[in-house]
Amino acid sequence: MEEIIRCSSCNARRFGSKLRFAAVIFEILLIFLWFDAVHAKLQEHQLRWRDSERGSENIVSHSCIHDQILEQRKRPGRKVYSVTPQVYQKSGSSKPFHHKGRALLGISNSQEQINNAKQPIRIYLNYDAVGHSPDRDCRNVGDIVKLGEPPATSLLGNPSCNPHADPPIYGDCWYNCTLDDISDKDKRHRLRKALGQTADWFRRALAVEPVKGNLRLSGYSACGQDGGVQLPREYVEEGVADADLVLLVTTRPTTGNTLAWAVACERDQWGRAIAGHVNVAPRHLTAEAETLLSATLIHEVMHVLGFDPHAFSHFRDERKRRRSQVIQQVMDEKLGRMVTRVVLPHVVMHSRYHYGAFSENFTGLELEDGGGRGTSGSHWEKRLLMNEIMTGSVDTRSVVSKMTLALLEDSGWYQANYSMADRLDWGRNQGTDFVTSPCNLWKGAYHCNTTLLSGCTYNREAEGYCPIVSYSGDLPQWARYFPQANKGGQSSLADYCTYFVAYSDGSCTDTNSARAPDRMLGEVRGSNSRCMASSLVRTGFVRGSMTQGNGCYQHRCVNNSLEVAVDGIWKVCPEAGGPVQFPGFNGELICPAYHELCSTGPIAVFGQCPNSCTFNGDCVDGKCHCFLGFYGHDCSKRSCPDNCNGHGKCLSNGACECENGYTGIDCSTAVCDEQCSLHGGVCDNGVCEFRCSDYAGYTCQNSSKLISSLSVCKYVLEKDAGGQHCAPSESSILQQLEEVVVTPNYHRLFPGGARKLFNIFGTSYCDEAAKRLACWISIQKCDKDGDNRLRVCHSACQSYNLACGASLDCSDQTLFSSKEEGEGQCTGSSDIRLSWLDRLRGGLYLKNSSSKGMFVKSS
Repeated sequence: MEEIIRCSSCNARRFGSKLRFAAVIFEILLIFLWFDAVHAKLQEHQLRWRDSERGSENIVSHSCIHDQILEQRKRPGRKVYSVTPQVYQKSGSSKPFHHKGRALLGISNSQEQINNAKQPIRIYLNYDAVGHSPDRDCRNVGDIVKLGEPPATSLLGNPSCNPHADPPIYGDCWYNCTLDDISDKDKRHRLRKALGQTADWFRRALAVEPVKGNLRLSGYSACGQDGGVQLPREYVEEGVADADLVLLVTTRPTTGNTLAWAVACERDQWGRAIAGHVNVAPRHLTAEAETLLSATLIHEVMHVLGFDPHAFSHFRDERKRRRSQVIQQVMDEKLGRMVTRVVLPHVVMHSRYHYGAFSENFTGLELEDGGGRGTSGSHWEKRLLMNEIMTGSVDTRSVVSKMTLALLEDSGWYQANYSMADRLDWGRNQGTDFVTSPCNLWKGAYHCNTTLLSGCTYNREAEGYCPIVSYSGDLPQWARYFPQANKGGQSSLADYCTYFVAYSDGSCTDTNSARAPDRMLGEVRGSNSRCMASSLVRTGFVRGSMTQGNGCYQHRCVNNSLEVAVDGIWKVCPEAGGPVQFPGFNGELICPAYHELCSTGPIAVFGQCPNSCTFNGDCVDGKCHCFLGFYGHDCSKRSCPDNCNGHGKCLSNGACECENGYTGIDCSTAVCDEQCSLHGGVCDNGVCEFRCSDYAGYTCQNSSKLISSLSVCKYVLEKDAGGQHCAPSESSILQQLEEVVVTPNYHRLFPGGARKLFNIFGTSYCDEAAKRLACWISIQKCDKDGDNRLRVCHSACQSYNLACGASLDCSDQTLFSSKEEGEGQCTGSSDIRLSWLDRLRGGLYLKNSSSKGMFVKSS
């Protein structure tokens, strides 16, 4: 019995030894597996880094070329936009006049008493031009079409568009069409859907003073870029019902990563865009690009609405006067270069609350100064706003910030619905230094300086790498953050700053990004997981020396505390952030500060103001500076500014109701005679200004220089050889102007066919008078003092009636002349009623007058 027991004990010892041996072997296997996983992770890290370096330019994004288009349109003689006045008046005010031919708007004095109740903007989309341009739309594979304006002397197909050439050729070239460039039925359906959603987004985001009746357009020239789009005749004669903005849509090809572009081509008397041209490249009308296209279209329509340097000069303040300053260009000693900042009141206010920049050192939000092709000048600085939708590149992560909506509101044309703004994480609550200092002084995840270590992205939603590029040449002096002058970050738009960029599979919020070592490190990926610094590893295992020093961990915000979880165990983090340890794990997890993940509003920052000044004022060093019409320590009280200056009634809500002849929030701005805007003038506090510079791209030029390009106007220009006219300076554009504008006006005034044949008396005099009037309408005269103030004929209309026996209504006042320069007004917009007796009488009169030296001469 004893022997049996002994034997059983022996078996038990042998079994225990085998079990311990098996456990050791199992642990060794696990360690091998662990090191294999770590090695695999390291290789994966290195591969992803190399792929990221190699493919950094292949990230799906839209490269905006708005500034490139503006540069093309600023070429000598290129007219950027036309001015067409609209009626904005309360119901019951006088109705607009209507004339046959081109419809004119007669605006009563009461039109300036504008109803301040803005309504959601109505955007009308016109698709008539889609696929209808034989030299610009791709209809068949192998078609050669224009992009921009290839040199007139070049052969078809030369130069060829090639974004990969050295240097790249993006525009003013010939494009070889592929199958992807043809807008078929499916692509046109996607186009309508995407643009419809865009128009609906803006309807909810912006309100505008609605146009009374139909929106009127001029039709003097093609609208837009790359040949533009000819306005439908009914838009000119009858207008467009239920519209505040008309967008003419085309589907012409683009090069590179440009999905679309858009420009404004007509503005009203206040400078607001009323017509624009939107082009979407057919090769990007795919299911894969749907999300990116949606963001791109919002970006491009923003340019039409006012995010455009050409529009800045037309911005209005609360008094409806032209703003004295929209941007400020200064030499920034900290940054070491010239910068351009937007200094508009609402932009500055919302920027302060976003960054927590309440110091007086923050004066405005920077515009982009890099990127070269297409981006500099009309986008936010990417270094400061990163994935904001109005930076120079757009991707699927782009968001609309309050700063962008504020810029449109500061134009004086729109009221912004800030609830449509998205949350912008980049730079949030980082303080004044973030906005005013160079990026190599930034802290935390906003700055990295080595490729050897990974880290968390700025919003902690992903693990990332630090892309540092060695360029073939030296970077600008201000962008040299490393001892080597050619080393810097991967984005010139972001000023070559170096910051952590997410791995393609590094997302903490995406469960599909899970990796083999996650469980060993206690990591979990999902919607409530964020990237945090960590040295955690399960007890009994060793964290590899090459393992990343961060991971993805669950978090939640409970009872004003940040909690994190590892292996299902939740722990409260220190409010300011710090280390936390977990049972079953060696090492520690470094919690971020509470406000990084849990605070939805601005954190407590020195210089904040009470109640955020109710967003009715600017907060500087703890003191509210209230906007006009508000007062109180927190700008919460409404007041009638300056008691409406004696030109209006102060309503109970603190708003002024201005009397006829005055406008603005305080009724201090005098309005002009209603004819001012009809004549192409700009009203500034009661003074009607006629400037050639208001017609962007036009200049006052000597008449003698225009003769060779404007054959129809040769007689007029020779008679006025010592004068100047407001006209394009580029011959090709001048010829286009003559073809599109001057000649049609001339043929309308001096008809061909039977009507011309029947005009057997005084034909040459009628011809000369018709040419004179057509030219005065098309190329207006600059005054003799050379201050670019427009002067146009005062007698050409009457001369024309006499010469041609016509009954043109010379009181229509389409054209303007000052009292000092002559009597009466002249026009070219009514129907011509011809009679044989009038022709005979006029011909004899002019023949007689001419022989006596009494011919009426236009001046």
